Amino acid sequence: MQPRPQTEQDELARQAVGENSLFVKAVTELADTHEVVASEDIFARGGTKLVSRGTRLSGQFYDRLVAHKLLKPIEQSLSVSDALDASKLVSLMHAEARRVPSLAPLLEQPELLEQLGKHFSQLSIPGPLTLRLAVMQSDRPKLFQHAMISSVVATALGISGQLPREELQALSLASVFHDVGELCIQPAFLAPGHQMSAEERRHLYVHPIAGFLMLRDFAELPKGTANAVLQHHERIDGSGYPYHLSGDAISTVSRYLAVAEVAASLIEKHGADKRIGMKFRMNKKKYDAGVVALTSRLFGSFTLQPSEKLDEVYLMTHLTQLGKLFEGWAALRKTISGADLERVSVLVERVNALQMLVIEPGFDQCRIEDILAMAGDADPEICMELTTLLDELNWQFKALLSGIERDQSISGALLPAALRAGIDGWLAQVRRFVCE
Repeated sequence: MQPRPQTEQDELARQAVGENSLFVKAVTELADTHEVVASEDIFARGGTKLVSRGTRLSGQFYDRLVAHKLLKPIEQSLSVSDALDASKLVSLMHAEARRVPSLAPLLEQPELLEQLGKHFSQLSIPGPLTLRLAVMQSDRPKLFQHAMISSVVATALGISGQLPREELQALSLASVFHDVGELCIQPAFLAPGHQMSAEERRHLYVHPIAGFLMLRDFAELPKGTANAVLQHHERIDGSGYPYHLSGDAISTVSRYLAVAEVAASLIEKHGADKRIGMKFRMNKKKYDAGVVALTSRLFGSFTLQPSEKLDEVYLMTHLTQLGKLFEGWAALRKTISGADLERVSVLVERVNALQMLVIEPGFDQCRIEDILAMAGDADPEICMELTTLLDELNWQFKALLSGIERDQSISGALLPAALRAGIDGWLAQVRRFVCE
């Protein structure tokens, strides 16, 4: 990987990984139900021995361990019984995938199953990372389930795309560990319904860097594994994070992982219905077209019905709010002078992209009443597409709010008072849209 300039995000990620109290707490809690043993003496940086080699840990060790800066990362000094090796991971992947009916056709392909098992049997997972996985499985079960399903989808895509052996191995392991950096985030921040503050979102946006830092020093991992974890939220058009990379700056393995992770999230939530294709069609500039085509071949023939009844009240209410949002933006845009346009160009470009998100599927953001009429006809396929569109817009508007919070040229005091008040008023509308 090419050297890159260090940023505030890098420093925040290093602090999160180095501070480690969340992980120490999770490890000591794991030790109450699993055999976690010190494989060597554990020392504080000042030289004090905190735990002797061979000691079995328990929750009672937490206070002693977090009261000191450790000489080395704790996962390098511990071993866990029944560690998750590659063969056990394959069994867990099968188990998790069987809970998702949409993945049954993949598991019914003997050739794919054989390749999956053979492929993972050749992988080696370093001991410290097996401890990370054990903590994820015990402390963050939803995150672990997502990792398993993502790995099934990613590996199936890699096999279908005939990736070279080393890239396929990197993809498989990166998909298992792609969200391991979230172990540095307070679970409450990620709880359903929790409205993240700007500071909490900063921690979320550096989780790919934190994951990279956890993986980068293991020479036994396939080349490109840590880099794929780092880049799995980057997008082809430069709209991703943490570094806003674009085009060829994003590795092949990262492109596969980006598509697989999104597809896995949709499959977990809705099943493998047409929403997968809709999601990628609405974001065709963000994802590798070749990998998206592979996804369509894997899941395009599925004809499963939506996994939940579409909420027509939600649909009509949010379409109405969306119309008011775009009307409000059109009115605000007329008040921005040529002299001020350059100052808010980032905001203008982001909103233009959101409008294109509505236009490209064939809708018109200036004629929301026509979309409402289509929704009123209650055609299940149109309703599904509109619901998917609203879900995507909701996510994109949240990303816009986060970007504005970080951009002092817009959120700070650099704009004329009247323009800043107008933007603040419109952003308040956006917040209501994403919160309801």
